[in-house]
Amino acid sequence: MNEPRPIPDSPARTQSLRRLRGIGRLAGLVVFLLAVFLSGRIGVEMARNRLPDKEQAHSTLENTSPLTVGRSGDPVYLAQSPDSLRAFFARHPTPEDRASADLSGLGIRRLQDSVEMSTLRAEADAVEVKVSSGAIAGAIYWIHYTQLPDASAFDPIITPLPSDAPQ
Repeated sequence: MNEPRPIPDSPARTQSLRRLRGIGRLAGLVVFLLAVFLSGRIGVEMARNRLPDKEQAHSTLENTSPLTVGRSGDPVYLAQSPDSLRAFFARHPTPEDRASADLSGLGIRRLQDSVEMSTLRAEADAVEVKVSSGAIAGAIYWIHYTQLPDASAFDPIITPLPSDAPQ
């Protein structure tokens, strides 16, 4: 019965509380947008840090030990792209088929002699090499991993290139 009646807020106090509530909402929105922007920037920087540097790839070119390919007397097939090499090896699965295949228009070169090469990188079953002997020295081609000197020790999925393997 003798409960105190609540004192009604004055219009000035109500207006200042509304203004304060509006400023709080605006500040919350700005903080939220800033957090989204900064997390995006951090994500982009983290992704950039995970990409390999081009300089590292080029610096390892000279450090690879040369391999001699074609010592067994089998021809060496050099391709301009890994896709054309894969297509050629898929159409001609046996060495006899490849030896009698017509290479015109395929972007494939057939060499009948042994050639020294250094490996640059691998892409699944294709290995990018730089030729270091013969008339085409300095040229960069793709060869199939089965043409490597010790192809049985190379698994194209999990094995490093022969020049990268610990010795």
